Amino acid sequence: MALFKKDFMNRALIIGASGLLGRAIVDELISKDYYVGSLSRNSINIESSYLKEHLIDVLDYRKLEIVISEYDFIINCTGQITNPISNCLALNTDGIQNIVDAAKKYNKQLLHFSSVSVYGSAEFVNEESNLNPETIYASLKCFSEHIIKKNLKDCIIFRVSNLYGKNQKKGVVGYLVNQYINNLSDLSFNNNGDMRRYYLNVSQLAEIAFYALEEDLKPGIYNVIGEDNLSIKELVEKFNSNLNYCFSAKYEKSLPLENINKIDCSKIKRELNLPRNTLIDLFIKNVKDEKY
Repeated sequence: MALFKKDFMNRALIIGASGLLGRAIVDELISKDYYVGSLSRNSINIESSYLKEHLIDVLDYRKLEIVISEYDFIINCTGQITNPISNCLALNTDGIQNIVDAAKKYNKQLLHFSSVSVYGSAEFVNEESNLNPETIYASLKCFSEHIIKKNLKDCIIFRVSNLYGKNQKKGVVGYLVNQYINNLSDLSFNNNGDMRRYYLNVSQLAEIAFYALEEDLKPGIYNVIGEDNLSIKELVEKFNSNLNYCFSAKYEKSLPLENINKIDCSKIKRELNLPRNTLIDLFIKNVKDEKY
């Protein structure tokens, strides 16, 4: 049975709309004539007749359930790790529980973003693989999934790979871009440089979320990854070659966590007509041209 049933005017609530992914999904859905609600603690500063902002905290259940009751689709993009850790724990436990309780009460349809980091380190994984989180971030993602699967029978969970995109402040790609923009060539990493990740452009993921709504994606768990599978050393070299730059990287001796050599994403490819994958080389070249 299809999860998302479309009405005359699609109404989608993006929780965590001020983050990298949330903002990209807001932009994507507005461009596709969705009526969008953005829920976050900070304004996203978009002027549109298709947008309504809700500046509330997901920990405030009474306000949250009123907002959720107004929309057809709930897309949850929360879950970043920031200091203090106590705030992250509350967001990924009580916050997720509040979202789930409200969605269940009003029979709303939920798309939740998790992470492939829940698998830990492995040679190969698919959606049926055991979960083996190795970091606080991955553990919280696992716990969030547990809350959702326990309470909502029909929902969609996307386990996504490393994201990158315009105006990114965090993550290894954001770090490299910011160093380049500020004419800084020295890099420092807390592992030996062999940390391997699949990289996915956030704009492409936002488009995939749109397809999930439009094509009535079946409930379930889906791996959603980019085609670029790179170690940090390889990523630095791509930046150097595409930007004609000379980053000098210093690595620690510690081994990287959550290394996965191959992630199977055939399940979502069977279900959706996915957009063509955007490779990270184009993004890096646009950084040089200041078009990113």
